[in-house]
Amino acid sequence: MSVGTSGDFNVTKVGRFGLDVASFTTIAAGVAAVDLSNIFTLAHNSLRHGPDAELWIPSVTEATSGVSILGALWIVVLALRHARPGQMPWLFMVFIHAFASLCFSAQHVVTMVVMRITIFGIVGAHYHFEPGDCFYEYRKDVLTYLLITALLTVCHSRAQTPKRDKAPEFEREATFDIRVRGQTVRVPLRAVLALRAAGNYVEVLLEDGRRLLLRGTLSSYTERLTPSGFERTHRSWLVNGARIVGLRNAGSGDMHVDLPGGYEAPLSRRYREVLKRLKHLQQPVSR
Repeated sequence: MSVGTSGDFNVTKVGRFGLDVASFTTIAAGVAAVDLSNIFTLAHNSLRHGPDAELWIPSVTEATSGVSILGALWIVVLALRHARPGQMPWLFMVFIHAFASLCFSAQHVVTMVVMRITIFGIVGAHYHFEPGDCFYEYRKDVLTYLLITALLTVCHSRAQTPKRDKAPEFEREATFDIRVRGQTVRVPLRAVLALRAAGNYVEVLLEDGRRLLLRGTLSSYTERLTPSGFERTHRSWLVNGARIVGLRNAGSGDMHVDLPGGYEAPLSRRYREVLKRLKHLQQPVSR
């Protein structure tokens, strides 16, 4: 038996403001690439002044800058949530992002300086940051902010654009496979009216009047078909609940279940919960 299924694709999020993993990874890779390039350049320039150059310094300064930028990404994401291009007048959007870029640079600089002072202090060195360097850092941070904003905007636009080259997906109709003389007969599950225990076999009653035999036990098919709306109405009967056309009193608390094509299945009073469920679908008719 095969059943058509459908489901939702859940996008993994990073951080409180919902930055998706792909965008975060791309930004982190870009920051790391720039930092490594700067480290090699600074180290090369330092070695030109002598073999005693302290190569750990450019590594620390660039690494702390990169980590601080990643730590300030939430500001860019938050600004884009409230001022995405096309959602508001351009003047107002520019004001919001200008203010956000100041906040982005402020967090970047403060976090970076604190980390550098801490690391330099651990190794017994001194790090000094001039307040006048803030404007220099802000000019670089504005460019970084704009690049990150552009990347996130493009990623968001692509995620929101439906793929036109992909054929529409339809939920597959559930089917039921029956082995007959070495061949597999596949029928729609809704065409199966009921299954009846027949010794070491299970008899399948189809709406077209066919009665096909399957090897196995009714209990095994009950486990497989109950999630698809089949109901065990008797120790020897499993009925497709969606195909029941009527219920009739059989006396002593038992019932008869009417199915299309004149089929009839017993409903034992022992299956009280099944009877309650079926009564919501069909009103009993007395004869």
